[in-house]
Amino acid sequence: MGCEALIKAIDAYIAKADDDLADELDAEGRALPDDSVKMASDMEDGIAAALVSQTEYFIREIKKRSSVKELLDVFDEIKAKDAYCDEIAEVAFEQFTKYIPKMVVSYVDKVDSGIKITAISKRTTAWIESWSKDLADIMKLNSHNEIEAILKKGLENGDDIVDVTKAILDSGIRDEYYKARRVAVTEMLRAHNVSKNEARMQCPCITKKKWRHTGGYKNQPRENHVAIDGQTVDKDKPFELVGADGETYNPMFPVDTILPASEAINCHCIAEDVVDESILGLSVEERQRLRDEALAEMDEEWENELDAQYEAAQAAESEE
Repeated sequence: MGCEALIKAIDAYIAKADDDLADELDAEGRALPDDSVKMASDMEDGIAAALVSQTEYFIREIKKRSSVKELLDVFDEIKAKDAYCDEIAEVAFEQFTKYIPKMVVSYVDKVDSGIKITAISKRTTAWIESWSKDLADIMKLNSHNEIEAILKKGLENGDDIVDVTKAILDSGIRDEYYKARRVAVTEMLRAHNVSKNEARMQCPCITKKKWRHTGGYKNQPRENHVAIDGQTVDKDKPFELVGADGETYNPMFPVDTILPASEAINCHCIAEDVVDESILGLSVEERQRLRDEALAEMDEEWENELDAQYEAAQAAESEE
């Protein structure tokens, strides 16, 4: 899927009214479509406010300088004092924390309404915190790189401060509301896939998962995503996706954070559950016991991974 087609697909999805968006999410089998639209809307508002504040900050700092060269000389200092994207981490953390547990319960209920979900795993809890920060860092880096590129071009062209200020505002890179909507929709879809994966791991009757491409021709589907439609793996194993860049990726689900933006933005693919009917036929008490054991095993595995990471870090530090 080329960049031009991708941008058109994003624009078409962003332009959807909330009612249309909820209907599409429902048609795709997403849990809580109305809540999902609310999540995207609230996240969009928070991110847009942070980006507008960031733009105002950079314009203020730029106007304090007498030349583009002077500005570039202190640009690292200006970037270091940019705390506005930190607000994005807070917004993302708040929305993920609010909606992911509700989505997990809903996804489990779709498969097995008899068992109760009392908590999400430590892995998913840690993911919410870490990805909220990573998302903010990525957006901050992108903003800084975009502005710095305009400043360097201005220096080459002999532009003054007024020229580069106008170039930044006119370039389109500071279209805060479009950016906010794009990120909010992508992160809402990501939250669904994280939630469904969590539900799948906790639900004992689900033993495998199947990659499903849900987008139609009008959504400018990625050919490589269509190519793996139907790929089935054990629920605790990753899929294998050859990216448009030729690299092989192993996501646990569509829009996994290990995927580059080109494979994640506006991706509507889902991981479909494969249910073992014999397990679903067990008593509610037995299925609940299996669910409780699954969560305990998930948390133990996560703790073991953290211990291994700590020991590796300690060993590396000792060697140094």
